[in-house]
Amino acid sequence: MNILQSYNLPDNSLFDGQGQEILVWKPDKTYIILGQRDSIDDAVEIENAKQENAIIMQRPSGGHSVVLTPKTVIVSMISREHDLTAIKSFFHDCNMKIIIALQKQNVEGLSIQGISDIVLNGRKIVGSSMYKGKDFLFFHAVVNLAENPNYIAQFLKHPKTEPEYRKNRKHEEFITSLNEQGYTIDVEKLKRDIE
Repeated sequence: MNILQSYNLPDNSLFDGQGQEILVWKPDKTYIILGQRDSIDDAVEIENAKQENAIIMQRPSGGHSVVLTPKTVIVSMISREHDLTAIKSFFHDCNMKIIIALQKQNVEGLSIQGISDIVLNGRKIVGSSMYKGKDFLFFHAVVNLAENPNYIAQFLKHPKTEPEYRKNRKHEEFITSLNEQGYTIDVEKLKRDIE
C-alpha cells in the first residue's frame, strides 16, 4: 500500500509559476510533508502518522520533512525577478518579509540561522524550502503559531543533516511556537502584512 500522496496543497499551483505571487494559508488538518530527497522510511514515524490519520505528501522543493497543522501558517512566494542562481538572496528576502510582519506584532529577537530558518531564543519557529523553476524561484515556509513541539516530534525522525545551530537537539528541544514564546499572532494581520 502506497501511503505517500502527491503534493496538492493550496500553494501547489505556484509551482507552475502561475497565479498570485504570494499566498498565506492555514492547513485544515495534519500533514507530514517530505522534502524532495527524503524518503518515508528515513524521515517519518509511520505508525504515529497512521494513528493520527496524518496525510503524508512529498513536495518538489528541497529541505527536510515538516509537519503542517491548523496551528501553523504557510507562507508561499514566487519571484521572476531574482537571479535564478541567487537562492540565498531569495531565502533572505522572503524570510525578512516574515520577520518584518512578525515584528509588527511585537515579536522581538528574531534571527535567521542555518540556511533559512527563523529562530527565536535559539529555537526554530519558521522552516522553509526552495524550488527553482524554469524561470522563477519558489519559496514556502511553515510558521509555527501555536503547535506543541511534542506533537510535531512524534511524526519525524531525526534528519540526516542539520544546521550547526541545532547541535543534535531532538525536535521537541529544537523547535518552538510563537505561542510558547509568549506571542499570540493575529493571522489575518500577518497575512495582510506579508501580502
